[in-house]
Amino acid sequence: MINKNNVAGLFAMLLIVSCSMEESSETASSEDGQIFFNEFMECKFGPDMSEENLTAMISEWQELITDDSLMGAWGYAPASDSNSDGGSGWWELQWTSKENADAAWSDWGENEAAMKWNEKYQGVMQCDGPGRYAFDGVFPINPDAYGETSEDGYFYSEFYGCTYNDGSSSADLKEFTPGFVSAVAASDYEDTRYSYGNYLSTDSENPGFLWANFTASKEMNDKATASFEADVREKMFPLFSEFASCSDTPNVYHSWTLYLAGYEFMPTFSEKE
Repeated sequence: MINKNNVAGLFAMLLIVSCSMEESSETASSEDGQIFFNEFMECKFGPDMSEENLTAMISEWQELITDDSLMGAWGYAPASDSNSDGGSGWWELQWTSKENADAAWSDWGENEAAMKWNEKYQGVMQCDGPGRYAFDGVFPINPDAYGETSEDGYFYSEFYGCTYNDGSSSADLKEFTPGFVSAVAASDYEDTRYSYGNYLSTDSENPGFLWANFTASKEMNDKATASFEADVREKMFPLFSEFASCSDTPNVYHSWTLYLAGYEFMPTFSEKE
């Protein structure tokens, strides 16, 4: 179970493409070409942080959600002491569009119940809503393609920061995607619950993206990595290297789904190796 030391890193997220990205995930899929609007809020944790208080906080937050444009929310806790980010936490929100997100944030700021909720739990966690970072989110593989989604909300994730080579852009990444998805399908990813996301910068002065891999657990992440090395790397990595390069070592996280539109559930904040 999560203790106070590691829960203090809950929602921590690698955002190494650019800290200057301005406003322009694991369960949504972009198989139909849909692009989501994903935001990350930096969070600080207070003296009242505990598993019990966090569960109560998320449960009451779910009851305040009324906007249909919010598709999901996720949190990340460091799974390694060697991650490159600091001790801040991050809360991810996924929306149908930037316009809908902005409208929902405007309504939230005028919601008296939301203000009371924020005040009630400020000793647990405070998040920087006005300073949130945003990306266009693309998720080419359905998360149920290689195993059923966990009922406790847990998943394991790793994030790489990537930059485009000179003359390349997100169009090259889009062209690369079908071949990568096919190569994964031809390999042994069974029961890993593997899916992945590309978080794209829309800031022309800071182009780049995050490549995120999601699996059921650390053990299943290792299996997916072995399958990639055996069957996918030789086919796809040379093609990828023509237009982009990524950090050599990912930041890795214990991760939880906090909310999914159309479903009623609460995550269980425990870690799986």
